[in-house]
Amino acid sequence: MALLRDNIRRVSSADGGVVLDLRRGTMFRLNPLGSEILDRLERGEALPDIANQISAEFRVARDVVWADIQDFIDSLELHGVLDPSTRER
Repeated sequence: MALLRDNIRRVSSADGGVVLDLRRGTMFRLNPLGSEILDRLERGEALPDIANQISAEFRVARDVVWADIQDFIDSLELHGVLDPSTRER
């Protein structure tokens, strides 16, 4: 799955997380769910599994969760946080 680029550092907390792009000097804040999604990706979990778990946990339709996760991943790729060449769909 999508991996963080080499120039990216991140910190997670109960309140979410922060992603720092060392090359550009930019910072992105993540809400708790966004931070959890990145944690799961870094542990090697597949996007479909993550979507299924979030759908069940929050009782939201899987297709809605899937679309939101895809948008989140697209945004991280657009801002250079994730390496798009490692993405699975």
